[in-house]
Amino acid sequence: MDKERFEKARAELPILRSFIDFVNSQVGVYCDCMSSFRGNKVLIERQKARVNRPSGMRIKDGKPVILRTSVEDPNSPDVIHQRIIKADDFIAANAEAGFNHQQICWAIIVFTFAYWDEEIRPQIARVRGVKSDDVKLDELGDLRILRKNIVHNGGVLPPSEYAKLKVMQPLVQPDQPITLTHDQMHRVFVHVKQAIAKLILEYTGDLPGAPKASEIVGIAIQNP
Repeated sequence: MDKERFEKARAELPILRSFIDFVNSQVGVYCDCMSSFRGNKVLIERQKARVNRPSGMRIKDGKPVILRTSVEDPNSPDVIHQRIIKADDFIAANAEAGFNHQQICWAIIVFTFAYWDEEIRPQIARVRGVKSDDVKLDELGDLRILRKNIVHNGGVLPPSEYAKLKVMQPLVQPDQPITLTHDQMHRVFVHVKQAIAKLILEYTGDLPGAPKASEIVGIAIQNP
């Protein structure tokens, strides 16, 4: 590696380190949210079963009548409602690919692209002496398309936008809402980390032992 390329690579490392730290923080937030969603779902499922459960059946006028009992005192405790929602709706919202899951997925996609586009990309461009638009990565370009349709199209991905995706087509469907499963959201994180790896390997990819960006699922840059 010649001296100029080495200096550029060294100048980019702190910038990329901050982006890696940001992405890893988003992974942590996502995992914590998913854990809370699952906990909420299980809690309400148990509460629903405890408060109102079938205890028997009898036949009246030729039709089965289900008897239900509750172990809860309907007069205690006094409850202050933060919001009122049916238990079934609450359980559905907190399930995988439910409303709450999709909201956190969408928020992270929008936030991650904004941080890349407004903070990281211009800094990389200054180091390289080019315009921001000249710093292009397929993975982040796909994130831009997802972000655009989340913000401006209610999360629905038109076929024309779907066709523009370079690497994330397997994660979504054309003319459908962007709805990611748990595994698919982690694949989004992997794609972003592979994009960061491409920036690093642009200077070092030709060195002996350098990995391929497509083989990378996690990345870290050690502090000097």
